[in-house]
Amino acid sequence: MGTSAPGEDTPSFRRFRVETISANRSPEIDRTYGIVDGVGGALEAYRYVGAGDADVSMRGAEVEGTRSGRLDPRPDHIVFWIGDGTATIEDCTDGSTLTAEPGHPVVFSASVPYRFTADTRKITMLHLSDRILRQALARRDQVVHGPLVFGQQPDIASALGPLRAILRNRAAALTDEQVDGAHRDELNAEIAASVVDAFPLLGADPEEPSSAALRAAHWVHEHAADPIVLRDIAAAVGLSERGLQSAFRRRFDETPMERLRAERLDGARTDLRFAEPGTHVRDVARRWRFGHFGRFAANYAERFGEAPSETLRRARGDRGDGTPSERRP
Repeated sequence: MGTSAPGEDTPSFRRFRVETISANRSPEIDRTYGIVDGVGGALEAYRYVGAGDADVSMRGAEVEGTRSGRLDPRPDHIVFWIGDGTATIEDCTDGSTLTAEPGHPVVFSASVPYRFTADTRKITMLHLSDRILRQALARRDQVVHGPLVFGQQPDIASALGPLRAILRNRAAALTDEQVDGAHRDELNAEIAASVVDAFPLLGADPEEPSSAALRAAHWVHEHAADPIVLRDIAAAVGLSERGLQSAFRRRFDETPMERLRAERLDGARTDLRFAEPGTHVRDVARRWRFGHFGRFAANYAERFGEAPSETLRRARGDRGDGTPSERRP
């Protein structure tokens, strides 16, 4: 499989491209996807391209004809979606099946074997290492012992919508070798977080947060966009408001409401960075429960070192959608 010349890319960044007929498909591809006993069906042509690093990479395949086969456990977790046609997937561990629809992301957990039948010309795949997904879960106070197994997500609008938006807006950066170092790490972490948010974790026994404060912090993260107050947080973890304040201060040296504000600011920043055309800063501020716009802008600038309008302008410029940068919120 061809790669970029040494020194042209960042240390772990890689490009690859294969254009061949199915009989000459690279053994590396079979190892990557855990393909055993080959792929049944007649393929006249096969094209496979991709770019990224060892933790997160975007790949695409264009094929002709109907094919079927089995995927054994593989190194990476894979989120994929077809561009046309149909694909039927069987989970070999429990016999469940699903039919993939064009544009609807489906997850292949690394440890699970699958059978497939596909009649589609174009497939897009997001590969994620087990390590990067465990890091994303750990940030949510979930430490999983044993394999990570994810369930499918039927709700496109509320759960898969953010994942699709991030992939749409960040695909260019993901495949750009100039994005490296801390910028690459941040990008990978954002994409991994969107995946663990989109697909439910199954059959695992995650460790519970070790204290009421940790449970409260996790609950605040999950409900930051909701209209909650201190008594809601305290009730969620079974403490009085005073007891919660004390536990939170001992654990994090901050109050629960300070954590809530930080979570909301982080959520607003994500929305601004991946905003759809026509989004205004005030829309994002309202979504994250900031009733006083001036105070929101000041708190945002203090936390991130720039005004929210600057974040939005830069996102529009990175996306290249032609949205005038001088538009005011």
